[in-house]
Amino acid sequence: MGKKNYWHGYLEAGSKSTPVLRDLTIETGNESTIYLYSLKRNKVLEFQINIVEPKLRELSADEAEVVSELTAGYKKAKKEFTPRGSLRMKQVELSPQPSTAAEPELDDMDDIDIDDDIDLDMDDD
Repeated sequence: MGKKNYWHGYLEAGSKSTPVLRDLTIETGNESTIYLYSLKRNKVLEFQINIVEPKLRELSADEAEVVSELTAGYKKAKKEFTPRGSLRMKQVELSPQPSTAAEPELDDMDDIDIDDDIDLDMDDD
């Protein structure tokens, strides 16, 4: 994967501020969230876009040296990370699907002896 699929930035969130990396090829399966690798926590975390986006910024020229550290840390963390969207796909693939057995045709059914099933009193007058 080329570096062009990564966005390197900084999350300004007070004491939780950290350099972050976003892998543009990994989706959460939810339009209102994104995954970001946090260098400070050394893991991929899911964030609400409307909350985190205003707190994200591009890395400054002085912070550019952290790009290689972010990329290396992300590659290690990614090995232990399974995107939620992938879990759903695996669950769908692995879960047994209900069988769609066709209803038997009338011709395929055993012959039914109607006379044995119904007791009719018929008077012969």
